[in-house]
Amino acid sequence: MATKLSVLRACRRALRPGRRMSFFTIFVPDGLSERDYRRALKSGPTFVSSRRVNHRELLAAAGFSSVEEIDLTAEFAATTRGWLEGRARYRAELVGAEGAPAFEERQADSTAQLAAIEAGLLRRGLFVCEL
Repeated sequence: MATKLSVLRACRRALRPGRRMSFFTIFVPDGLSERDYRRALKSGPTFVSSRRVNHRELLAAAGFSSVEEIDLTAEFAATTRGWLEGRARYRAELVGAEGAPAFEERQADSTAQLAAIEAGLLRRGLFVCEL
């Protein structure tokens, strides 16, 4: 989190007053049990790790006074589902290109990710921040 905070502070310093910054992120929502938190981390992309620090708190610590969060979790689920279905449709070609073990591993990872999204363990948001 220290690295994320450093990056956000650098972004804040680069902005003039009244300007905005926005970014997409996939994150683990607040309030999960330890078991669900571990499942979320295991099911999400490798860069997902909140260390239980709320994004709004992190942005406030970086010096942003106005933060809007736009929930894009439904679109995240639809995209993940689309990748799963598309890869399944072209299974033979993908197995030929990447090998059966790699194909199966990616499908299993995407299946776990979709299940975690649908269970409310992973979210995707657009954060719009202003000084």
